[in-house]
Amino acid sequence: MNKKTKVGLSILGLVFGVSAVLSGCAPKVTKTSSSALPPAKKPAVAAVVKPQVQQVPSYLKKYPWLANYNIQANSNNIHFAFDKSILTPLDKMILKKDAIYLRYNPNVAIQIQGNCDRRGSEAYNLALGWRRANAAKAYLEDLGVSADKLRTISYGKERPLCKAHTRVCYAINRRDHFAVVR
Repeated sequence: MNKKTKVGLSILGLVFGVSAVLSGCAPKVTKTSSSALPPAKKPAVAAVVKPQVQQVPSYLKKYPWLANYNIQANSNNIHFAFDKSILTPLDKMILKKDAIYLRYNPNVAIQIQGNCDRRGSEAYNLALGWRRANAAKAYLEDLGVSADKLRTISYGKERPLCKAHTRVCYAINRRDHFAVVR
């Protein structure tokens, strides 16, 4: 071997030797007690606080949309044809959602508010509003909602959402609106 190789190997061996010595066992520290110092207090063990996981009701697994359902939203109004109190398939779909909501929220009672457009007399529109509200109530009862959770009222043409004199506006006003009363 030449001189450079011997020097390189010796440096390499020296590095390995030093690292082996330094990484060896740590020196043992013996504990001595002194009468001048008080014994060390053990730190208090804090109770392990487990984060509380909110229990998700089982019905939300089947109906996840119920978590954010707002029965009072105008998008949940049901609408009627001119001079009619017959429920459409879309109305029935909305009422089925309302029935599921009411079934899983036993403390909620609603008022079904029958409304009409501005055409016709006040007396006629009040009667038509009652028929519309009672049609929705009867359908909800058929779906299993308790009658004591349902109240009806007719506002006739007293509470229009839209005040223009157009067919679209009239259609918006021919509705049942749901309001939570408890």
